[in-house]
Amino acid sequence: MEIVQFKDWRFEVDKTLTLETYSSVNGGGADSCPCSDCKNYIQNRENVFPEEVKTLFLNLGVDYNKEVEICSLQILPNGLHHIAGWFHFKGKIIDGKNCKKDIENEAFHIELTSIGNNFSIGFCEQSSLTFFKNKNGLIQVEFEAHIPWVINKSLEIL
Repeated sequence: MEIVQFKDWRFEVDKTLTLETYSSVNGGGADSCPCSDCKNYIQNRENVFPEEVKTLFLNLGVDYNKEVEICSLQILPNGLHHIAGWFHFKGKIIDGKNCKKDIENEAFHIELTSIGNNFSIGFCEQSSLTFFKNKNGLIQVEFEAHIPWVINKSLEIL
């Protein structure tokens, strides 16, 4: 296990198992989806994550080209698309806030930390739609981003 520090968080990470898991996956969730939103995300993927987040992913063993899921939330007034997605790594949160806040009746709210104007990130103990065979001890990396529409404009759903 390795210790990884990122902003106010400190994680204990099984980087070897995380790397092995991502190397066994052929592509991210968006790669297997035929929808226009996922195709647009794929074309933006290299620019979605700030460099400090790419460095974090490298330290965690997460391949940012292999997201588990991508969701399109809305088109913003400035024309950017508000998207969300997540990854996992094997480990635990030692210090820092858990981004999943229970509300009531099994509902919850995700509270993320902004990094720049168009990207937010958070971490919680969760195993939704994971690539990992053993779901115990997983940290879900939640993110939201605002991305431009870069593929054929006729495919954009308003």
